[in-house]
Parts: sequence; C-alpha cells; structure tokens
Amino acid sequence: MKTQHRLFPTDLVWKSATVGVALFGLVASPGGVMAGPHHDGGDATAGVIVAATGSPSSPRIEIAKHKFSLPTVTVPVGGTVTWVNHDEDVHTVVSTAGAFRSPGIETDETYAYKFTKPGVYQYFCTLHPLMVGKVVVK
Repeated sequence: MKTQHRLFPTDLVWKSATVGVALFGLVASPGGVMAGPHHDGGDATAGVIVAATGSPSSPRIEIAKHKFSLPTVTVPVGGTVTWVNHDEDVHTVVSTAGAFRSPGIETDETYAYKFTKPGVYQYFCTLHPLMVGKVVVK
C-alpha cells in the first residue's frame, strides 16, 4: 500500500512550485530579452511618477521609470504632444498604426508630434514594448 505524507500533499507541492517558478520568471524579467539594458541602481526619484504637464492642447508626457506618465491623453485636432525622457535609458514613441515614429530619445531629450486628424493613436516604445500609451484626438 502506498502512503502519502499528509502534511505536504505531492500535488499541492508541485502546483505551488510551478506557480512560484512562473511568477519568479515574470518578476525577474518583466520585459524579457527585448527590454534591452536598464538601470537597476538607486535613484533619488524612486517611486515618483511625474504627471503630464503643459496646456490641454500641448501636453508634455514625462517618461520615467520605464513608464509614460499618463496612459491616455486627449488633445484637440491640431494639438501637439511632447514626450520628455527622464530615464537613463533611450526610449522611442511609435504609433502602432504607423502615424508617427520617433528616433531614439536620449535622457532629457524630447520628441513632439502634431495631431492633425481626429482619432485614437496607440503608441509604444520599441525598445521596451510593455511601455504603452494612447492619444485621443477630438
């Protein structure tokens, strides 16, 4: 007769181990291989997310901690959005529909785009694909 240790059932142990390994993989490598280099050192602005600034027709979106400060921005037709990179890594701002494409934006550099047609423009950073945002033009 086969006995099983009742304190740690084998199925539960294997399921827990599998979930643990999967979660560790997500935490240890949030951007995967495509994420590129990033800075893991201490930072005086740790935990701070800077909001978009500027006027409603010309908002400035800050890039910090591998995030765009606002996931969604609304501007009128003819409005210009400016992205400012405050990360130590280079970032890009690229429309998923091909409407605009920035070059690599270095630390403290900016990229601006004037929206001349109404619509919803989703964008992301090609170097860090988990960085996403949206501009709504009305």
